[in-house]
Amino acid sequence: MSPVDGNVYIASVGGDEITVHDTHNGKVLDRLGPERGVAGPDDLFIADDGTIYWTEILTGNVGMLKPDGTFDKQFVGQGVNPVTMSDDGRLFVGRLFFGSGLYELDPNFATPPVLLDGSLNVNGFDFGPDGFLYAPSQSTGEVLKIDVNADPIVGEAVAGGFRAPTAVKFNSQGELHVGDLAEGQAVRLDPATGDREVLLDIEGTIDNIAFGADDRLYATAGSDNQIVRYDSGRVKVLGQPGLGSPGGVAVSADGTVWVAELFVLRGIVENPRKFATSFYDRFDPPGAGFAGASTVAADGDDLIISSGFSGAVQVLDPATGAIEFDTRGLATPTNAIRHDGTLVAAQLGVPPGPASVVNAEDPSEVFLQNTDSTPLFVPLGLASDGDTLYVGDWATGIVWAIDEAGPAPIAFGLEGLEGLAVDGDRLLAVETGRQQVTAIDLDTGEQSAAIVGLDFTARVPEGFFPFGSMSGVAVGPDNSTFVSDDGVNTVNRFRRPG
Repeated sequence: MSPVDGNVYIASVGGDEITVHDTHNGKVLDRLGPERGVAGPDDLFIADDGTIYWTEILTGNVGMLKPDGTFDKQFVGQGVNPVTMSDDGRLFVGRLFFGSGLYELDPNFATPPVLLDGSLNVNGFDFGPDGFLYAPSQSTGEVLKIDVNADPIVGEAVAGGFRAPTAVKFNSQGELHVGDLAEGQAVRLDPATGDREVLLDIEGTIDNIAFGADDRLYATAGSDNQIVRYDSGRVKVLGQPGLGSPGGVAVSADGTVWVAELFVLRGIVENPRKFATSFYDRFDPPGAGFAGASTVAADGDDLIISSGFSGAVQVLDPATGAIEFDTRGLATPTNAIRHDGTLVAAQLGVPPGPASVVNAEDPSEVFLQNTDSTPLFVPLGLASDGDTLYVGDWATGIVWAIDEAGPAPIAFGLEGLEGLAVDGDRLLAVETGRQQVTAIDLDTGEQSAAIVGLDFTARVPEGFFPFGSMSGVAVGPDNSTFVSDDGVNTVNRFRRPG
């Protein structure tokens, strides 16, 4: 919340911007993007004079936008995440996921960051009325109390038993509140007694919470692209749920269209058109729950999903939500499908080796790997007709066909090559560089435009995968083609003529 204009400010890593929202209806009033210095913001804090500070988790920068429009940045380290300011004007940030530590920064970035502790791994924090910093430890399920002036810094647990706490905030009365991402809850907590009261309990996940000057509580339901407002027992949802960053797409035998959105997997039915099923990444331990999805593929009654963020390849039963297979041993997986009975995964190979396509259950079985004779840098699209495995390389624009004779290129020169799908005697390939889906004749290799007029112009935050979210393509049981379009955040259906 801004102390200057009273609006809600939301940081979006994937959106590559900070959006400003009306507190009554959620309407977007302004967008602060790269033109104002903002890039891939994860968390933000607004000082009393209107200066906006934000963290860039992927680049490791902390940004500052002053009311006069000037901006500056300071590098702290990859994974820089929570940011807040004490009542006496001291600025603090922490690192999470891609690093650890608590740092104090000069509010004007005039001096280098000061590392106060290298081991703390906490998320959205806030200072309490007692002058201590209170922070959620997502990995331990605790709320920690931290004296930032102590040497050494010690995180004292004042409460535990949360599933995945990601935010701690105080209202004007000095009451502590906790946002639990996994439970989708905002909880009022008395740290002295441990008493807690659940104020919000939503189906999805809660990323962060904030208070307005009137002590109304606002929570971001990030996976649903909504703001939830709590006011004296009254709950109002601002905005309609929608796709925020559609990635891979698949179609089940029953016609359900599945869309991967990094931290949520959507099942869409068309009559009526709605989200019939949603699986949320609640940061559960491996094997215990859905771990996010950049891509999705139909596998009989199951779904195969991959996530470069969590490093997971999973097999999910959408009827029950059960995880039937879960591996975290791959090197940045970019896609996964079933080919001739084998669970196949593409991986960037960083770390620890070259880009490759392997057996996800036994990575020593390699189908394709970057060598001088088979250049492979960003394997992204995967498809199979049961006999031949097709691999698309975003970096080179080459499509490889792999069968018993080994790998051979069948198409060259595709621009921004992302999702692949077999459609009878042709291979459909998403060309984000040409804003189209291209058909490749599997007999002749001839290329032709199959679907045009798409929009793959979404900004890619610095430090993210170079392709952003993978735009996918899938063919349904009625021969309709579905394409995810991250430029306008939609999944479109196209019927093949004839």
